[in-house]
Amino acid sequence: MLVVSFAGAEPSGDVSSMESDAQAVQEQIAVLNAELEAKVEKYNFASYELERIEADIAENETKLEETALVLGETQERLDKRVANIYKNGSTDILDVLMATTDINDFLTKFDMLTKVGQQDRDDVEQVKLLKAQIEESQQKLASDQKTQSELLGQLEAEKADIEAGLAERQQMLAQIEDEIAAVREQEAAEQARLQAEVSANAGGGGYGGGGGGAAPISTAGGAVGIAMQYLGVPYVWGGASASGVDCSGLVMVVYGALGYSLPHSAAAQYGYGTHVGYGDLAPGDLVFFGYGGGISHVGIYIGGGNMIHAPFEGQVVSIAPVNYGGSYVGATRL
Repeated sequence: MLVVSFAGAEPSGDVSSMESDAQAVQEQIAVLNAELEAKVEKYNFASYELERIEADIAENETKLEETALVLGETQERLDKRVANIYKNGSTDILDVLMATTDINDFLTKFDMLTKVGQQDRDDVEQVKLLKAQIEESQQKLASDQKTQSELLGQLEAEKADIEAGLAERQQMLAQIEDEIAAVREQEAAEQARLQAEVSANAGGGGYGGGGGGAAPISTAGGAVGIAMQYLGVPYVWGGASASGVDCSGLVMVVYGALGYSLPHSAAAQYGYGTHVGYGDLAPGDLVFFGYGGGISHVGIYIGGGNMIHAPFEGQVVSIAPVNYGGSYVGATRL
């Protein structure tokens, strides 16, 4: 579990980093979900194809059984006829031929008997050929069934791998979200403590200074009190209202309520008022921070080494230590 210290580091920065991690994991989950959907559809189609092949195999088996039956009957009919000829000799055939009235009748009956024998043999050969074709088709279908079953097994394994990856990332996301919630809870508790401290100082006759204990200016209590009303207001880039503020927007609306007209720019606000040293900070003073050589952030000092400010996108107006990220530049008093 990530534990963030309030003193010396900005907790929201850690939360922001964890939220970025969570976003990255969510994007991975989205990709895996898409891959899983595609894999499932491939599996479904392969399963459909296997069912079709198995249905063809079943149909072929029925045809094979029927063809074998016809072949058996045809062969049996031919065998009986041959056996009858062997049993009775050629008497029956001779009787038929001798019963002819003339040569034309003889030739006609002889041709008929010849054709009957040939037809029997042709029937047997045709049925045998059909049976061979069905058996060949059955072998191909069996091969297709084996191939399709192997494909299904492969797709099932790939699907299982994706599902395992999804489960791992979902667990990772849940862990990050738990850590974010824990840090948020820690931040909320620290904010409550700081607000209680500020309220106690206000009730005790004034806010503590930064180092030398300089007396607060007449507007200081009002500025801090007004600023405290913005606690929890979301950071909005370019915002300067109760629905959202950025860092300089917060200073502008707070001091605007006290009759000051300040520009909506931290760098420009640094040029207003009298510059004071860190050891002489008093509640209501504006504290400035910079990155890369310029003024880029401003807050309102509330005493006890703390300030109220609008941190950055995704955060809300909150109380933080003045040693905000170690980038303190200076302070002014209006």
